[in-house]
Amino acid sequence: MISDTELEKYLTAGKIAKKALKYARDLMAGKKKINLYTLCEKIERLIIDHGAIPAFPCNVSYNDIAAHYTPIEADTSIVFNEGVLKIDVGAMVDGYIADTAISIARGKDYEYLAKMNLRILNEVLEYFKPGVKLGEIGRYVESEAKKMGLKPIANLSGHKVDRYDLHAGKNVPNVYEPFSPTIKEGEVYAVEPFLTFDKYSGYVKPGKTITIFSLKKIKRIKKNRELDEFKNKIYNTRRYLPFTPRWFYKDYGKEKTLEFIRILKSERFLNEYPVLIEESGGVVSQYEHTIIVLEKGSIVTTI
Repeated sequence: MISDTELEKYLTAGKIAKKALKYARDLMAGKKKINLYTLCEKIERLIIDHGAIPAFPCNVSYNDIAAHYTPIEADTSIVFNEGVLKIDVGAMVDGYIADTAISIARGKDYEYLAKMNLRILNEVLEYFKPGVKLGEIGRYVESEAKKMGLKPIANLSGHKVDRYDLHAGKNVPNVYEPFSPTIKEGEVYAVEPFLTFDKYSGYVKPGKTITIFSLKKIKRIKKNRELDEFKNKIYNTRRYLPFTPRWFYKDYGKEKTLEFIRILKSERFLNEYPVLIEESGGVVSQYEHTIIVLEKGSIVTTI
């Protein structure tokens, strides 16, 4: 069960995450050239200014890049005349997480893709009740997408969320999966259908770009005191949650930060999260909400 105090913190995180996405829309309104670095920095600053911290780096994944892209170069820009830009943000209050995403679509076909994605998400949230098999969530997403001439990304899924834990063991599939676990009262889920057009493969593959990491161990680094301090700073600010190198440029400078990251990677201190790309080049959309499952009616924290 979730206590009143826990519920209040989840709801506060949800309100802040919602504000961050509205702010993102406002920042992009009427603009064709988008500086993704500046966009992410401003979104993350709003989350902090409202009393939360980012649960993960702001993701701004464009067209066939489905997930896990955040910029680390200040001049990272796109000319956005047509396509889909997915903005995925997380806000955390005392470890309690809200995870939510929108798709900004330009062009008739892409606007249709995004609109149907949002519709499917809103409808499937109604199925989140104690006792429902998570595989049935995927069955609904897959079935509805097919009716619309669309296809879910089969190897991307939503996920259970716990305190300080963004991926807490259970996945929410976007296609039918037999023998899946059951939704239980008091659980919290980030639900995120990813869709593309039905002519594409509906699968993602890892790309070469990696700008998001997390710590996987905190063993002392005896031979390099400054590197050990850097590693400790990551742990003290992020624990084992995802981070991006640009968050440390202010304290260490860009070159030293990236060098420290390179060494920590080579010494296997870090998990790496490469960008995920639709393997046949299909443009991907995404919408996401966080939901708390309760016996007498579930609560979507990010609406």
